[in-house]
Amino acid sequence: MAGAGSACRRATSLRLRRTFEQTLGQRHGSSQFIYRPLSTKSVSRPYILTGHTNARQSVPKAFQRYVVNSTPFIANRFGSSLSMSTSTSESQDGDTGPMAEYEALIAQGSLKEDAFQRTIIQTLQDLHHRLMTYTPQPIGEKQPEKDSGFFSKFSSIFNKKEEERLAREAEEARKAAIPKGLYLYGSVGTGKTMLMDLFYNSLSREDKKRIHFHNFMLQLHARLHQLKTTSHQHEDPVPFLADQLALESRVLCLDEFQVTDIADAMLLRRLLEELVVNRGVVLVTTSNRHPSELYKNGIQRESFLPGIAVLEDHCVVKCLDGGIDYRREKKTFFASAKPADKSKHGSGHASKQASPVTLVDEKRFFWPLGKETQLEVDDYFKTIRNGFKVEEKRVAFLGRELILPHTAGDIAMCSFDELCAKSLSAPDYLHLASTIKTLILTDIPKLKPTTLHRNETRRLITLIDALYECQVKLVCSADGPISEIFGGGSGAHSADEDPSTMGELTPAQRQMMDDLGLNDVSQVKKSPIFSGEEEKFAVQRAESRLIEMQGPGWGL
Repeated sequence: MAGAGSACRRATSLRLRRTFEQTLGQRHGSSQFIYRPLSTKSVSRPYILTGHTNARQSVPKAFQRYVVNSTPFIANRFGSSLSMSTSTSESQDGDTGPMAEYEALIAQGSLKEDAFQRTIIQTLQDLHHRLMTYTPQPIGEKQPEKDSGFFSKFSSIFNKKEEERLAREAEEARKAAIPKGLYLYGSVGTGKTMLMDLFYNSLSREDKKRIHFHNFMLQLHARLHQLKTTSHQHEDPVPFLADQLALESRVLCLDEFQVTDIADAMLLRRLLEELVVNRGVVLVTTSNRHPSELYKNGIQRESFLPGIAVLEDHCVVKCLDGGIDYRREKKTFFASAKPADKSKHGSGHASKQASPVTLVDEKRFFWPLGKETQLEVDDYFKTIRNGFKVEEKRVAFLGRELILPHTAGDIAMCSFDELCAKSLSAPDYLHLASTIKTLILTDIPKLKPTTLHRNETRRLITLIDALYECQVKLVCSADGPISEIFGGGSGAHSADEDPSTMGELTPAQRQMMDDLGLNDVSQVKKSPIFSGEEEKFAVQRAESRLIEMQGPGWGL
């Protein structure tokens, strides 16, 4: 019996050693992480670990006694010291990152000092510092095969609970090593996108991606469709989609995060967990809403709540709301902010181009509608086309064709009905924005977002978002000033427009109900998809962006 007990203890020790080696090898890869026992006679001998700066964050408590204790690095999470080569990037981060960029812009007068923005920049600077040494677990790495030998099988009977505990601690260590991202929300025009871009541009990692949320969701659905119809017809495609995304970028920056569609909500619920929790992708995103307000009153919202939990648990949630909409400020725009190409102007105008230009120097928004406004717009088009012939242009995209009746080079002039009264969506507008540099949009009416013009309002907002994202110069003629285009700018209901009592649903809305298997009409009308709740935020953003796009520095 004593011999059997001794054999069991030896088998258990060997099993623990093998688990230790496999855990470290799986976490860091043999090319990055070197580990070896100082003696092969006893597993209780210490190990020397070299070559990976994140090793100190990856050693479970159960393995502390195998780790040598004579190094300059203290693993504060596990209380163990590891011998390793120290990364130089950690010491070089002092004068780099978004804080240095922010202070430089303030020093040169491009930005104003803003205490609220500085708080966010400090949070981004801290994240930047952590990301300089963050090395996530490789994607698609196969788990090491378990030893099927006699001693392995025998010891597993006595050591199953210990292995489960070790596995739990290893998983906890992996999750703890993932830096928390940032979820930045607040009012329109406060500088959320600008701060995120400062962070993104100052980050020297190659595995990063910055994309507008509209584009991101379009790509997700396209990839999901491809996976379902080709390589993974009979499998759950979401993990494979998450693998693709994580291989492309471990730092993902999303601008204007919003959830208004049930299809997006159900996809994001799972994808956020797969990306952030299971694959260690760090998310930095901007939004107009706190995470808890996302998809508020949405259809089957309770199914989306796990996605909200991921955002709140794995991102630092910060509000940027200093009460200033910088897009609306009537301030001077300097040519140095976006240098104009002086070769496009005559030499006699060089001195004029060097002086500051203001909002009133170039009129880009014409109102009210009428013959006089139409003549102004026609003269504007004639002036900026520089002799280019006016002709019809057909833009083909995804098997569809968009007709632009009046184009001259990279300038297009279209009416509101031609772009917003037709069944067009974000992909169409994004493709259009990528093919032109200037759009003259004429005859914009005063809209009622919650009643007569809900679809047209959404299309106009989506068009503005696409033009803004692609930095396209926008010139408009409308039936009123910007503040009156969207029914006064609130996007909210009037006193007699209770969502639960507003008219009959349209055929398209009833078709959506059928597709979703919904029966309660009054409940559906309260959904942000139909009630106009989401338009409230989108309208504010659209108005703010329209005002910013009137500045002469825009689109140059």
